[in-house]
Amino acid sequence: MDSSELKALFLQRVSLGGNELEAMSQAFSALYRSFQTDVVTRVRCSPVEGKPYTWIDPPLGRSNAVSLFFHGGGYTMGSTDDHLQLISSLVEGSGISVLGVDYRLCPNDCFPAPLDDAEEAYRWLLAQGYRSKVIAVVGISAGATLVTQLLHRCQSKSLSMPLLALVMAGVMDFSYGRESVAFNASDDLVSLQRLEAVSAHYLPGDGSYDSRDLFCIQQDYTSYPRTLFQVGDREVLLSDAIACFSTLKRAGHDVALHVVPGMIHCGQLFARDFLPGQRATAEAALFLREGFSAPNASSVCGVGDSEKKKTGH
Repeated sequence: MDSSELKALFLQRVSLGGNELEAMSQAFSALYRSFQTDVVTRVRCSPVEGKPYTWIDPPLGRSNAVSLFFHGGGYTMGSTDDHLQLISSLVEGSGISVLGVDYRLCPNDCFPAPLDDAEEAYRWLLAQGYRSKVIAVVGISAGATLVTQLLHRCQSKSLSMPLLALVMAGVMDFSYGRESVAFNASDDLVSLQRLEAVSAHYLPGDGSYDSRDLFCIQQDYTSYPRTLFQVGDREVLLSDAIACFSTLKRAGHDVALHVVPGMIHCGQLFARDFLPGQRATAEAALFLREGFSAPNASSVCGVGDSEKKKTGH
């Protein structure tokens, strides 16, 4: 299946122009689940009691390191369960456990509620005894934007930065004025109309938020985790990823950019039949596996004995 075939299938199954968010959400969920493989049966899923979190562990049990995962869905839909194919593939390919976060969604809760939930999840992991240097923050689409916003929160609130960040095609410029929004419009699943509809739901009309949280890439960072920006060359958000990578690279941070040939938005979720999505997922898992096994991570990748008792690992 190539990108044009995937787009045609997607548009047959899901209407992005509709106003019925519940119906759209159900259509997304059904489509994502139709692309699941048996990898989802090889991981161990366990909800966290009293929290909107789910552990997804390798077959041999919880790893010492953890990836904190934020799903996509334009802040109006999506869940950890919807993204289980991608999450399970990352867990199997990296050997690293994932904590999936079901953050609050629009229209009931708008910005900064999802970001507040992301920060709370990160603080919860720290409170369980996980040091920042055994944590990766990972997100796709809307979840990828949350990753970058969470990193800004870490700096502004003097929270220690995680070791790694994986940013899979998030919005970095809510004005949607970058070049690829226009030149990839005919190829991608996502249109300018869809992006503007997301903003209409997500951003408070009265401007009652800290703009530095929203436009986080415009801020200066004294430190930034080792980060992989991953995006398809057919995505409308291609220029956002390039600009974010370039800004941080010029500032001297350890960041990399992986532009996946032939991939449209969220191609990783369709990896069963979509070769660019397979390549992207494999590269993402490799980044996590190598990031936690690197020499500068080997001395910190683990929860101490007293912390293991505390967390039950």
